Amino acid sequence: MNTLNRLMVGLDLTEMDDTLIPYAAFICRQLGVSKVYFIHVEKSLELPEELLQGLEPVAPADEIMKRRINEKVQHAFQGSTGTEVEILVKEGKPLKELLHWSQIKQIDLMLVGRKLRLHGSGVLAHKLLRSGRISILFVPEMFAPGLRRIVISTDFSDYSNLALERLLESVVKPSGAELVCLHVYEVPTGYRTLGMSYEAFDERMRGFAEEKYEKLVLQFPELREIATLRLVRQEHDAGIGELIVLEAKRVGADMLVIGAKGMTAAAFFVLGSVTEKVLRHDMDIPLTVFRQKDEEIGFLDALLAP
Repeated sequence: MNTLNRLMVGLDLTEMDDTLIPYAAFICRQLGVSKVYFIHVEKSLELPEELLQGLEPVAPADEIMKRRINEKVQHAFQGSTGTEVEILVKEGKPLKELLHWSQIKQIDLMLVGRKLRLHGSGVLAHKLLRSGRISILFVPEMFAPGLRRIVISTDFSDYSNLALERLLESVVKPSGAELVCLHVYEVPTGYRTLGMSYEAFDERMRGFAEEKYEKLVLQFPELREIATLRLVRQEHDAGIGELIVLEAKRVGADMLVIGAKGMTAAAFFVLGSVTEKVLRHDMDIPLTVFRQKDEEIGFLDALLAP
Protein backbone atom coordinates (compact mmCIF):
# COMPACT_ATOMS: atom_id res chain seq x y z
CA MET A 1 0.00 0.00 0.00
CA ASN A 2 1.33 3.45 -0.96
CA THR A 3 2.21 5.35 2.20
CA LEU A 4 3.09 8.63 0.48
CA ASN A 5 -0.36 9.96 -0.34
CA ARG A 6 -0.11 13.38 1.30
CA LEU A 7 2.92 15.59 0.76
CA MET A 8 3.80 19.04 2.05
CA VAL A 9 6.33 21.33 0.36
CA GLY A 10 7.98 24.10 2.40
CA LEU A 11 8.52 27.24 0.30
CA ASP A 12 10.45 30.42 1.18
CA LEU A 13 9.66 32.60 -1.89
CA THR A 14 13.27 32.46 -3.12
CA GLU A 15 14.89 30.86 -6.18
CA MET A 16 14.84 27.57 -4.27
CA ASP A 17 11.12 27.35 -5.01
CA ASP A 18 11.95 27.13 -8.73
CA THR A 19 13.52 23.74 -8.01
CA LEU A 20 11.17 22.52 -5.29
CA ILE A 21 7.88 23.10 -7.09
CA PRO A 22 8.77 21.25 -10.35
CA TYR A 23 10.39 18.46 -8.32
CA ALA A 24 7.22 18.09 -6.25
CA ALA A 25 5.16 17.93 -9.45
CA PHE A 26 7.47 15.19 -10.77
CA ILE A 27 7.19 13.18 -7.55
CA CYS A 28 3.39 13.51 -7.56
CA ARG A 29 3.18 12.23 -11.15
CA GLN A 30 5.64 9.39 -10.62
CA LEU A 31 4.20 8.15 -7.34
CA GLY A 32 0.50 8.87 -7.79
CA VAL A 33 0.29 11.26 -4.83
CA SER A 34 -3.31 12.18 -4.00
CA LYS A 35 -2.75 15.52 -2.23
CA VAL A 36 0.09 18.04 -1.98
CA TYR A 37 0.22 21.17 0.17
CA PHE A 38 2.54 24.06 -0.65
CA ILE A 39 3.15 26.07 2.51
CA HIS A 40 4.95 29.33 3.22
CA VAL A 41 5.29 30.76 6.72
CA GLU A 42 5.99 34.45 7.42
CA LYS A 43 6.90 35.70 10.88
CA SER A 44 4.48 38.58 10.30
CA LEU A 45 2.08 39.35 7.46
CA GLU A 46 1.42 42.94 8.59
CA LEU A 47 3.20 46.09 7.46
CA PRO A 48 3.44 49.15 9.73
CA GLU A 49 0.71 51.71 9.03
CA GLU A 50 3.22 54.49 8.34
CA LEU A 51 4.68 52.50 5.44
CA LEU A 52 1.24 52.23 3.82
CA GLN A 53 0.37 55.94 4.02
CA GLY A 54 -0.07 57.55 0.61
CA LEU A 55 -0.11 54.21 -1.22
CA GLU A 56 -2.97 52.73 -3.20
CA PRO A 57 -4.86 50.01 -1.30
CA VAL A 58 -3.44 46.56 -1.99
CA ALA A 59 -4.64 43.05 -1.34
CA PRO A 60 -3.68 41.37 1.95
CA ALA A 61 -0.14 40.01 2.01
CA ASP A 62 -1.21 36.37 2.25
CA GLU A 63 -3.38 36.70 -0.87
CA ILE A 64 -0.50 38.26 -2.83
CA MET A 65 1.85 35.47 -1.76
CA LYS A 66 -0.72 32.81 -2.64
CA ARG A 67 -1.07 34.24 -6.14
CA ARG A 68 2.71 34.24 -6.64
CA ILE A 69 2.98 30.64 -5.48
CA ASN A 70 -0.07 29.54 -7.47
CA GLU A 71 1.38 30.85 -10.74
CA LYS A 72 4.45 28.64 -10.36
CA VAL A 73 2.44 25.66 -9.11
CA GLN A 74 -0.05 25.79 -11.99
CA HIS A 75 2.79 25.96 -14.50
CA ALA A 76 4.60 22.98 -12.95
CA PHE A 77 1.43 20.88 -12.64
CA GLN A 78 0.15 21.75 -16.12
CA GLY A 79 -1.37 18.63 -17.67
CA SER A 80 -1.13 16.67 -14.42
CA THR A 81 -4.23 14.91 -13.17
CA GLY A 82 -5.01 12.98 -10.02
CA THR A 83 -3.20 15.19 -7.52
CA GLU A 84 -5.13 17.78 -5.54
CA VAL A 85 -3.13 20.93 -4.77
CA GLU A 86 -3.65 23.36 -1.90
CA ILE A 87 -1.61 26.47 -1.05
CA LEU A 88 -1.19 27.63 2.54
CA VAL A 89 0.30 30.94 3.70
CA LYS A 90 0.58 31.15 7.47
CA GLU A 91 1.91 33.58 10.04
CA GLY A 92 4.11 32.63 12.99
CA LYS A 93 7.33 30.78 13.81
CA PRO A 94 8.26 28.68 10.74
CA LEU A 95 9.33 25.52 12.60
CA LYS A 96 6.31 25.48 14.85
CA GLU A 97 3.87 26.19 12.01
CA LEU A 98 5.37 23.57 9.70
CA LEU A 99 5.18 20.89 12.38
CA HIS A 100 1.69 22.00 13.39
CA TRP A 101 0.26 21.92 9.87
CA SER A 102 2.04 18.69 8.99
CA GLN A 103 0.12 17.11 11.86
CA ILE A 104 -3.19 18.79 11.04
CA LYS A 105 -2.98 17.70 7.40
CA GLN A 106 -1.65 14.22 8.29
CA ILE A 107 1.40 14.59 6.06
CA ASP A 108 3.37 11.51 5.00
CA LEU A 109 6.43 13.34 3.66
CA MET A 110 7.75 16.90 3.88
CA LEU A 111 9.81 18.33 0.99
CA VAL A 112 12.32 21.06 1.84
CA GLY A 113 15.10 22.78 -0.07
CA ARG A 114 18.79 22.02 0.41
CA LYS A 115 20.75 25.20 -0.39
CA LEU A 116 24.38 25.35 -1.39
CA ARG A 117 24.96 28.60 -3.31
CA LEU A 118 21.60 30.27 -2.75
CA HIS A 119 21.10 32.55 0.24
CA GLY A 120 19.91 30.72 3.34
CA SER A 121 21.38 28.92 6.31
CA GLY A 122 19.36 25.69 6.14
CA VAL A 123 18.80 25.87 9.90
CA LEU A 124 15.05 25.33 9.58
CA ALA A 125 15.50 22.14 7.57
CA HIS A 126 17.92 20.79 10.19
CA LYS A 127 15.47 21.61 12.97
CA LEU A 128 12.73 19.75 11.09
CA LEU A 129 15.05 16.76 10.86
CA ARG A 130 15.88 16.92 14.54
CA SER A 131 12.22 17.16 15.48
CA GLY A 132 12.00 13.41 14.90
CA ARG A 133 8.33 13.69 14.02
CA ILE A 134 8.11 13.58 10.24
CA SER A 135 9.77 11.97 7.21
CA ILE A 136 11.65 14.53 5.11
CA LEU A 137 12.90 14.74 1.54
CA PHE A 138 15.77 17.23 1.14
CA VAL A 139 15.96 18.51 -2.45
CA PRO A 140 19.24 20.14 -3.57
CA GLU A 141 19.07 23.40 -5.51
CA MET A 142 19.14 23.09 -9.31
CA PHE A 143 18.49 19.33 -9.21
CA ALA A 144 16.90 17.79 -12.32
CA PRO A 145 14.10 15.35 -11.35
CA GLY A 146 14.75 11.67 -11.92
CA LEU A 147 14.05 8.28 -10.31
CA ARG A 148 16.05 5.78 -12.32
CA ARG A 149 18.28 4.53 -9.50
CA ILE A 150 17.75 4.79 -5.73
CA VAL A 151 20.31 3.98 -3.03
CA ILE A 152 19.14 3.00 0.44
CA SER A 153 21.68 2.85 3.23
CA THR A 154 20.95 -0.17 5.39
CA ASP A 155 22.42 -1.63 8.56
CA PHE A 156 19.72 -4.37 8.62
CA SER A 157 18.16 -2.83 11.73
CA ASP A 158 14.40 -2.62 12.25
CA TYR A 159 14.45 1.07 11.34
CA SER A 160 16.28 0.60 8.05
CA ASN A 161 14.00 -2.36 7.22
CA LEU A 162 10.92 -0.20 7.86
CA ALA A 163 12.40 2.46 5.58
CA LEU A 164 13.00 -0.20 2.92
CA GLU A 165 9.40 -1.37 3.19
CA ARG A 166 8.06 2.17 2.73
CA LEU A 167 10.50 2.82 -0.10
CA LEU A 168 9.48 -0.32 -1.98
CA GLU A 169 5.74 0.28 -1.65
CA SER A 170 5.67 4.04 -2.18
CA VAL A 171 8.56 4.86 -4.50
CA VAL A 172 10.22 1.87 -6.18
CA LYS A 173 7.09 -0.01 -7.32
CA PRO A 174 5.23 2.96 -8.82
CA SER A 175 8.36 4.45 -10.43
CA GLY A 176 10.07 1.23 -11.55
CA ALA A 177 13.40 2.47 -10.22
CA GLU A 178 16.45 0.27 -9.77
CA LEU A 179 17.42 -0.17 -6.11
CA VAL A 180 20.89 -0.40 -4.58
CA CYS A 181 21.08 -1.59 -0.97
CA LEU A 182 24.26 -0.03 0.42
CA HIS A 183 25.78 -1.54 3.55
CA VAL A 184 28.85 0.04 5.13
CA TYR A 185 30.80 -2.26 7.44
CA GLU A 186 33.98 -1.95 9.47
CA VAL A 187 36.56 -4.58 10.36
CA PRO A 188 36.88 -4.39 14.17
CA THR A 189 40.37 -3.97 15.55
CA GLY A 190 39.85 -7.01 17.76
CA TYR A 191 40.40 -9.37 14.83
CA ARG A 192 44.05 -9.65 15.84
CA THR A 193 43.13 -11.41 19.10
CA LEU A 194 41.47 -14.20 17.09
CA GLY A 195 44.66 -15.06 15.22
CA MET A 196 43.12 -14.08 11.86
CA SER A 197 44.51 -11.82 9.16
CA TYR A 198 42.82 -8.54 8.25
CA GLU A 199 41.85 -9.94 4.84
CA ALA A 200 40.33 -13.09 6.35
CA PHE A 201 38.23 -11.15 8.86
CA ASP A 202 37.19 -8.72 6.17
CA GLU A 203 35.85 -11.66 4.18
CA ARG A 204 34.07 -12.89 7.29
CA MET A 205 32.39 -9.50 7.78
CA ARG A 206 31.25 -9.48 4.16
CA GLY A 207 29.85 -12.96 4.62
CA PHE A 208 27.82 -11.85 7.64
CA ALA A 209 26.39 -8.96 5.63
CA GLU A 210 25.49 -11.22 2.71
CA GLU A 211 23.69 -13.61 5.08
CA LYS A 212 21.67 -10.73 6.54
CA TYR A 213 20.81 -9.55 3.05
CA GLU A 214 19.56 -13.00 2.10
CA LYS A 215 17.26 -12.91 5.13
CA LEU A 216 16.07 -9.52 3.94
CA VAL A 217 15.31 -10.97 0.52
CA LEU A 218 13.19 -13.64 2.16
CA GLN A 219 11.23 -10.85 3.82
CA PHE A 220 11.04 -8.78 0.61
CA PRO A 221 11.24 -11.25 -2.33
CA GLU A 222 10.97 -8.47 -4.92
CA LEU A 223 14.53 -7.44 -4.03
CA ARG A 224 15.86 -10.41 -5.98
CA GLU A 225 14.64 -8.87 -9.25
CA ILE A 226 15.05 -5.13 -8.72
CA ALA A 227 17.89 -4.67 -6.22
CA THR A 228 21.59 -5.29 -5.76
CA LEU A 229 23.67 -5.37 -2.60
CA ARG A 230 26.70 -3.08 -2.44
CA LEU A 231 29.15 -3.70 0.39
CA VAL A 232 31.63 -0.97 1.27
CA ARG A 233 34.33 -1.23 3.92
CA GLN A 234 34.81 1.76 6.19
CA GLU A 235 38.42 2.37 7.08
CA HIS A 236 39.07 3.67 10.57
CA ASP A 237 39.87 7.20 9.39
CA ALA A 238 36.88 7.46 7.03
CA GLY A 239 33.66 9.27 7.92
CA ILE A 240 30.56 7.16 7.38
CA GLY A 241 28.46 10.09 6.15
CA GLU A 242 30.95 11.07 3.48
CA LEU A 243 31.42 7.42 2.49
CA ILE A 244 27.69 6.83 1.99
CA VAL A 245 27.34 9.97 -0.14
CA LEU A 246 30.41 9.13 -2.26
CA GLU A 247 29.08 5.63 -2.98
CA ALA A 248 25.65 7.03 -3.88
CA LYS A 249 27.32 9.40 -6.34
CA ARG A 250 29.51 6.60 -7.69
CA VAL A 251 26.49 4.51 -8.72
CA GLY A 252 24.62 7.52 -10.14
CA ALA A 253 21.82 7.67 -7.56
CA ASP A 254 18.81 9.91 -8.19
CA MET A 255 17.81 9.58 -4.54
CA LEU A 256 19.48 8.50 -1.30
CA VAL A 257 17.29 7.00 1.44
CA ILE A 258 17.94 6.48 5.15
CA GLY A 259 15.74 5.11 7.90
CA ALA A 260 16.20 7.24 11.01
CA LYS A 261 15.47 6.16 14.55
CA GLY A 262 13.29 8.57 16.47
CA MET A 263 15.19 10.52 19.12
CA THR A 264 14.43 10.43 22.78
CA ALA A 265 14.19 13.69 24.68
CA ALA A 266 17.65 13.14 26.16
CA ALA A 267 19.16 12.47 22.72
CA PHE A 268 17.55 15.46 21.07
CA PHE A 269 20.51 17.78 21.60
CA VAL A 270 23.17 15.19 20.79
CA LEU A 271 24.79 15.62 17.38
CA GLY A 272 26.48 13.01 15.26
CA SER A 273 23.80 10.60 14.04
CA VAL A 274 24.46 8.85 10.73
CA THR A 275 21.62 10.87 9.20
CA GLU A 276 23.17 14.20 10.18
CA LYS A 277 26.58 13.06 8.98
CA VAL A 278 25.11 12.15 5.60
CA LEU A 279 23.26 15.47 5.38
CA ARG A 280 26.49 17.29 6.16
CA HIS A 281 28.11 15.92 2.99
CA ASP A 282 25.14 15.51 0.66
CA MET A 283 24.73 18.65 -1.44
CA ASP A 284 23.85 17.02 -4.77
CA ILE A 285 21.44 14.09 -4.28
CA PRO A 286 17.88 14.26 -2.94
CA LEU A 287 17.94 12.67 0.52
CA THR A 288 14.85 11.03 1.97
CA VAL A 289 14.83 10.37 5.72
CA PHE A 290 12.04 7.97 6.64
CA ARG A 291 10.86 7.91 10.22
CA GLN A 292 8.44 5.55 11.90
CA LYS A 293 5.09 7.30 11.98
CA ASP A 294 3.50 8.24 15.30
CA GLU A 295 6.87 8.15 17.08
CA GLU A 296 6.96 10.81 19.78
CA ILE A 297 9.88 12.39 21.60
CA GLY A 298 7.92 14.11 24.33
CA PHE A 299 10.38 16.83 25.30
CA LEU A 300 10.23 18.51 21.90
CA ASP A 301 6.46 18.54 22.05
CA ALA A 302 6.76 20.40 25.35
CA LEU A 303 9.14 22.92 23.77
CA LEU A 304 6.73 23.56 20.91
CA ALA A 305 3.66 23.81 23.09
CA PRO A 306 2.00 27.24 23.44
